[in-house]
Amino acid sequence: MQNVILQANEIFKTAGFDYAVCGGFALDMFAGKELRPHGDFDITIFKEDKHRAVQFMKEHGWGAYGRFMEEGRMATLLLFFEIDDITNSYWDDCRNMWAIKPDSLPNVLHKLDRIKGPGDMYTYQTRKWLVQDTLEFIELEFDIRDGNNYVAKENPQITRPMDKAILHKDGVPYLAPEIILFFKTDKLSWQHPNIRPKTEGDFNTIMPLLSDESKQWLRDAVDTAYPDGHEWIEGVL
Repeated sequence: MQNVILQANEIFKTAGFDYAVCGGFALDMFAGKELRPHGDFDITIFKEDKHRAVQFMKEHGWGAYGRFMEEGRMATLLLFFEIDDITNSYWDDCRNMWAIKPDSLPNVLHKLDRIKGPGDMYTYQTRKWLVQDTLEFIELEFDIRDGNNYVAKENPQITRPMDKAILHKDGVPYLAPEIILFFKTDKLSWQHPNIRPKTEGDFNTIMPLLSDESKQWLRDAVDTAYPDGHEWIEGVL
């Protein structure tokens, strides 16, 4: 198992809240090998634990950064602000948070001019993606659960029982691959020229490894999310 995954698990196993590796590293865990280099490292936690997660990372010496929102949606540019006050309601709608080691901050985010905003915050913009061989920053995704069900993409119609949504490998929890592939059906993953080849590669590698039940869940989820069809993955499923 990659060193980055083991390092993250050492941190989060004492956190006191549920978590799971997600994104490309989770696909590696499912496949049992590294499929491709990864620039970011993603962890799923649940929204009810987001304040605890910020406090936990700060207590461990990491900086916490939220993504700017525009009228309830993510800003077009990848702009971030440092979360100094976990009670600040401004970041309550943020769907994720970046935790960054202080000595890695210059490699990950570039500080821009101070802008008018809550607390007169600094704005940060992402630098070129790093390939993480050792853990330098973590993107924490704030996901939703409803009782014993994982809710995909905040769509209450698309759920997965928790025991099927969160899998384990050598004691490390990770998000099920069919859920990760479902997330990769968004427009950015299929339209961005730098991202689409990775998305297609992930689908081509992981789909043959899925159980029939997992494949059917993915097909049903796509049909529910895109009732008019999904032109980018016609024939892939």
